[in-house]
Amino acid sequence: MSSSKQVRQEVEKQIKNCIIKKQNVKKFFKLMKKQQKHYQILQFAGNGTFALVLKAINKNTGQTVALKAVECDESDLKGMEVIQDEYKMLEVFSGCKYIIKVFNSFYLTESIDSDSDEDDDQIPVDQNNNQSSLLRVFYVMEQEFCQTTLSSFIDTCRQKNSYPSQQMKEIMTIQILDSVAFLHRFDVVHRDIKPSNFLLNFDQNGNPTLKLCDLAFASALKNNETRLSISTFKGSQAYTAPEVYQNVYKKLSDLFSVGIVLLELDNIATFDISKTNLEQKFETKNGQIFQNFNIDKQSQIYKIVMQCLKYEVDQRKPAVELLIQFIVQNQQYLNVDVFTLLNKSQLKQKAEQFNQIQMSIVQKKKKNESEILQLSQIYHKDLHLEKLIKKYEQLERKPFETYEYQIILNDLQKLTKFDPNFEFISVGATGLVLGVFNKAQNRYSALKIQRAKKHEVVREVGIMKDCQMPLVIKFYDYFYLNVNNKEDFVVYEIEKCSGNLKQFLNNLKKQNKELDENQKIKIAIQIMDVINYLHIHDIVHRDIKLENLLYVEQDPEIPTIKLADFDQARKMPYDWLYINEQYVKQYYPIEGACGTIGYCPPELVKDFLYSFNSDIFQVGVCLALIDNFETLEPVLVNKSLDYLNNFSIPFEVKQHNEQEVVKRNTKIYDILLQTIVFKQHKRSNLSLILDGFSKKGYQYHSKVNAKPNQIISSIYQRVLSLNYSKKNLSTDGVKAVASEIAKCTNLSTLSLWLQSNNIGSDGAKAVASEIAKCTNLSTLTLSLYKNNIGSDGAKAVASEIAKCTNLSTLSLDLGYNNNIGSDGAKAVASEIAKCTNLSTLSLDLYNNNIGSDGAKAVASEIAKCTNLSTLTLWLGSNNIGSDGAKAVASEIAKCTNLYTLNLDFQWNSIGSDGAKAVASEIAKCTNLSTLTLWLGSNNIGSDGAKAVASEIAKCTNLYTLNLDFQQFFTPFLNLLFKKIIQEAIQLNIKYLFESTTTN
Repeated sequence: MSSSKQVRQEVEKQIKNCIIKKQNVKKFFKLMKKQQKHYQILQFAGNGTFALVLKAINKNTGQTVALKAVECDESDLKGMEVIQDEYKMLEVFSGCKYIIKVFNSFYLTESIDSDSDEDDDQIPVDQNNNQSSLLRVFYVMEQEFCQTTLSSFIDTCRQKNSYPSQQMKEIMTIQILDSVAFLHRFDVVHRDIKPSNFLLNFDQNGNPTLKLCDLAFASALKNNETRLSISTFKGSQAYTAPEVYQNVYKKLSDLFSVGIVLLELDNIATFDISKTNLEQKFETKNGQIFQNFNIDKQSQIYKIVMQCLKYEVDQRKPAVELLIQFIVQNQQYLNVDVFTLLNKSQLKQKAEQFNQIQMSIVQKKKKNESEILQLSQIYHKDLHLEKLIKKYEQLERKPFETYEYQIILNDLQKLTKFDPNFEFISVGATGLVLGVFNKAQNRYSALKIQRAKKHEVVREVGIMKDCQMPLVIKFYDYFYLNVNNKEDFVVYEIEKCSGNLKQFLNNLKKQNKELDENQKIKIAIQIMDVINYLHIHDIVHRDIKLENLLYVEQDPEIPTIKLADFDQARKMPYDWLYINEQYVKQYYPIEGACGTIGYCPPELVKDFLYSFNSDIFQVGVCLALIDNFETLEPVLVNKSLDYLNNFSIPFEVKQHNEQEVVKRNTKIYDILLQTIVFKQHKRSNLSLILDGFSKKGYQYHSKVNAKPNQIISSIYQRVLSLNYSKKNLSTDGVKAVASEIAKCTNLSTLSLWLQSNNIGSDGAKAVASEIAKCTNLSTLTLSLYKNNIGSDGAKAVASEIAKCTNLSTLSLDLGYNNNIGSDGAKAVASEIAKCTNLSTLSLDLYNNNIGSDGAKAVASEIAKCTNLSTLTLWLGSNNIGSDGAKAVASEIAKCTNLYTLNLDFQWNSIGSDGAKAVASEIAKCTNLSTLTLWLGSNNIGSDGAKAVASEIAKCTNLYTLNLDFQQFFTPFLNLLFKKIIQEAIQLNIKYLFESTTTN
């Protein structure tokens, strides 16, 4: 065995083209001998441009390892931090055997004020060098030792004129793609992919295992003469993607390098990248791939290479998609171990792994909440936060058991519409996200799996459908899995994104990059735009945070935001008020725990109340993080505790020695002054803020066009609100208006009021026919109130609307003096029932003489809309009677997923028995949170009122209740009635309204 001196001399002799000079090799060996005595260095294993690699034995473990050393620069503390962060990340990658494993890392030091013969102390990697007498000289990483590199293997094959089998090359291809896909899943970009950075082992049967290495250095080394520094180095030029020369580097830039590596591997005898030039490499712009070389264009590997070597970065496919494609096209490799995907052979192992990850997340979450409580009690003595956290605990879904993971994964594997190779994306505290290829739809998507009750699923799906627009994650489908007999497990198929904004900003931080002010504003506008779009649709998200703002890389300059996670989102309850000859909505806040600590507005912590203004506060916190990520993100929770009781400016400095964590001279800060405001009524409406940016030339999707003479067809024209009430429009006039609307092909939301225009049957048909051409409509409000459209007109309108298959919210006002009758009402409801995606329906048939049979038929058809979560049905003044009212309520009770119900039975002679029956049926809707019931002018009497109150008391989840009796009571009965209401409804009702009249 060679002595240490002999090994050192061998290193000094063989090291070449490395920034570690020969004279410093001696210093390295001397420091290792003094400070790391448990390593026995065996031999020189090679070197790169920046690092020296040695084969050694760790005497403590008895393991043969590789020691990788690089020189340090004490003047570049940022570079030191980046390297340490990268090493910590490497520990996460232990789940993939195609990425090199690391065991340890340390610094070698020397004393500044002593000679080199004295002993020096070791500085642990995670400790800052505050000892001025010690200088960090080398950073050393201990990792697993491999036999060779892919580069050396290729060179040996060429020298010996002996080449690997196609099967071996294809297995290596899978391993290369899997290692890169695994990195990219964690938003890590390698930036120096080349054959020499793939280590290679062969087992006793000659089977290869490649291991991607140099992760700790590729993004943290500066290409200077001698020292470790922050990286601007973009990898080896021969393998570098075209866009890197313009300082653009994305995950897909790694794929270009992968393409060249695979091309060399597949054509060892005929292709050598070192014998090419930039001009030949850039021929890929014209679709040509190294035309002067004899390339095997029939191989399966070449199919992958072609997609990797696309000149435009955004035209390349992600590594995981290429991996799935390769395995699908080469089924013989289904049993090859892969770590980015799930295959049948790995189900049990992965189920156990997922369960362990989830449990650790749950434990970490509880620990964080405990620490927050301690801080709150020490510094603020505020019990509100403790109550909020307890409410969070009550709402939490329990984690999956290992056996449940196995059933879920096994059941998903059996679904023929998906390719059975699933990409693992993430495990959260209450669910799992997988990437899939939907063969039936020819698309890549994500599957989000979680426990959920069916009425919660219907509500969430309805909200997602309501707000589909370019800045909301695309919703494709949902289905249930039969995991156990007690609970529902839902699978949402949604758009697959690149990551979330927190990951995006963390990546910039690691690369020592920062967005410029214009880029930040563009992201801020997207966030305000998407939340404003929700508010226009009466929706509050209730958990706006960086982790729920996903992104896709469509624009090279800035990410395109995709709002996700709507499980806490709700539709705001409201009443209509008649003010200044116009109906306006009066909203009521929603009670309950929601959101994430750090982003929570004060009113949520204090009173557990949430409104549109609460969303605006959370938007402000997100924008503050975008503008000040490095300084604010580490202290966000602590700062949030400061503003629970009061504050004058966002994130104000409370202590005299406290550092500022936000910049106060930026455009973003101007927005913070309007959003992060203690008193919620003083927060600015997002529409107003966006309108200010619109005047400066910025565009956004949620702009509402309410000007009848300015109907503009534009990609940004998504919301149109037009009021033509009482304008004496002729049939031709309404046709012309509707014709213009139909030109707005990107419309997703249309509100059109045509009340009291006497347009008749033909006018109504023409309007609906044109509206049906807006195929992207998800929300439609159409008021034809008092237009004498008749039965045929009503049928035609509903028939045309039913062609809008994407509708999730429909408000159709056919009320008063339209002479629809029983048959017309039946036909209308029958057509509406064809809109299977409806989650919110408001149908006004007031005063149309539909009678008992018509009302029954309407309710029967509506009950077929099983996805309804919100229903408003106006049946006043229709001579329904007691039996009709009972039948209507009985049918509505079949809509078990209803969350909000508004039901109008005024002026229908339903009497006491009818009122009792109605309330009895409504009580079966146990998931109701908001109920409005109009029973005025029905002669129900005090007994009927008692019965109604008694039945409604069974709806234990009610939060908002509006009872309108409009009944003449004596003073005594009036007091009695109020007492009945108070005693019978012992509920958690924050808003109770009852309308009576005293005689």
